[in-house]
Amino acid sequence: MTRSLNGLCSLALLGFLLASTAHADVVDDVWRGTNIRLNAARIHVRGNDYSTGYWLLPKAANTFNFNVPARQFGIDSDLVLHLYGSRSGNVITWTFNDALPRPYYLGDANSVTRVRGTLKARARQVRGADDPYCDHAACPHNVELVLEPGTRAWVDGYTDVVFQFDWTEEVSFRQFIAYAGVPRPRLASVRVTMPASRCATESPTELSGEVTLSSRAPTGGILVDLMSVDASVGVLPVRVPEAQSSARFAVRLPAGWSGPTVIYAASGGVRQIVKVALTKCVTTFFTFTKWHSLASNFLPRWVLPGGIVVASAEGYATDALITPASEVYWLHEVLDAKWVQVKGVQATGDVFGTAYSDKGPSAFRLRASKVKSGAELRLDGWEAVAANSHGTLLVRTPEDETQIYRVDEVGPAKHPGLEGLYPSRTLFNSLGQVAVTLKTEQGNRVVLVQGKEVKWLLDVESAVTAFNDVGVLAGVALVEDKALRAFRWSEKAGLQWLPLPEGLASSRATAINDGGWVVGTATSWDGKTQTAFITTPDGKSTLPLDKLLPPELAKAGFRIQEALSLSEDFSVLVRAVNGQGQRVHLVLSP
Repeated sequence: MTRSLNGLCSLALLGFLLASTAHADVVDDVWRGTNIRLNAARIHVRGNDYSTGYWLLPKAANTFNFNVPARQFGIDSDLVLHLYGSRSGNVITWTFNDALPRPYYLGDANSVTRVRGTLKARARQVRGADDPYCDHAACPHNVELVLEPGTRAWVDGYTDVVFQFDWTEEVSFRQFIAYAGVPRPRLASVRVTMPASRCATESPTELSGEVTLSSRAPTGGILVDLMSVDASVGVLPVRVPEAQSSARFAVRLPAGWSGPTVIYAASGGVRQIVKVALTKCVTTFFTFTKWHSLASNFLPRWVLPGGIVVASAEGYATDALITPASEVYWLHEVLDAKWVQVKGVQATGDVFGTAYSDKGPSAFRLRASKVKSGAELRLDGWEAVAANSHGTLLVRTPEDETQIYRVDEVGPAKHPGLEGLYPSRTLFNSLGQVAVTLKTEQGNRVVLVQGKEVKWLLDVESAVTAFNDVGVLAGVALVEDKALRAFRWSEKAGLQWLPLPEGLASSRATAINDGGWVVGTATSWDGKTQTAFITTPDGKSTLPLDKLLPPELAKAGFRIQEALSLSEDFSVLVRAVNGQGQRVHLVLSP
């Protein structure tokens, strides 16, 4: 499902209109619904209490009118109240005036002949995943009806003692709990993405999850209830936006946690579970056993879990997704644009970037495994800058490339920590941290931004090149001998210079996964020799990728010259030369 958001002016106008009509929209769900459920009601009249519980009252769609048989209140009468409804804002008013088919005897010589009155109820969105009285899939509704002042009802009758004395008595409402609207969408699935490289860390981290409904959420959206069996794992109910069928949520993990736990999700009377646990940390070098090559005309930049590659083609401005089976999906065709520029990929399989058409740019996010379905999120008039694993985008406008906005459910809003920084490179992780390269009078500098806090990390010329979801960034800096050196930085370990492969003089880190493994490219002093390398998570050991090649590639004389990308399942995208000296691009997988 594509979600489209236009510019801020349009959003402001839309917000104003929605503010004045939101309640009417909720009432409209009552209008469209096909029944009203009276969970509990109790009235007192003429010294007697009458109550009912859990009655489903049929109502035709596209009307407020419905009928209430008196027998549902435990009254032995054929009386049927005919309620005629109208609305004003978020309040529904029902009127009724019905004579009993025959007098109903109350005792003590009293009989009832007529019931009349006005019932006023405020319609408000149910705040939970399901209303608290629902225990099966057929009953959920999305609107709660709350009695309002102005609700009054009377019964007319007579007392027959020698003579008949007519009387009228007002009904006292002791309890009223009712629900209406449209059925809550059933929960279709819940999943949590657990990157293959992710393991227990010294700091709190987050995983990304997603709930999917069987149908689109009604007016106001729908809350899906979420709960973790392990109380130390933080997870909150997530709202699926109106007219959408899925939503992302965060799973907060404490420091040192590896699991397991079970997360429960519920909506529409359906409950599902997903087991969450982290894998054991990979800390020693491994060899690659699988590989595939790309056509020579492609210029690849990123690899995703499963070996899907983002690439452009020589002579083309647009990007494409290429599967391990060599299927090519041109993104300008998928997104109905003139050309598409991908800005990055995520561990969840997300691809994000900007699609350009005659109408201007549109920032987008799509799932690589579902590329045929098109964009999951699309923002007309914006250019993508960065995104994180929760699916949150950072965007900017073509008119002002210096100001960066963060996109939430409402739309883009200025990022408070990035105002006035004017970054030349921006990376964004699931913890909400932003790593940027800033241009200063002393040259480029790496800065970490969290909320409004800005932390300068290096006092030498430097640039950030990769940033993972556990808060570790990789980059390159100009050291004292004017050589480039790859580094990694984390809050716990601080700055670590990555060791160089033997015989080489400079290095540049290219990518880092959530397990802390870094890949990059090292170069000799004369610049004539390049070698791709990989570094262990502790930052202490580096090995050329040539030493980890599958045996058939090593025997064929392949040499890995440049590491371009590293995925969460440890696949590495590289540029190499074969035994004949021809340039090739490979995806290597363990």
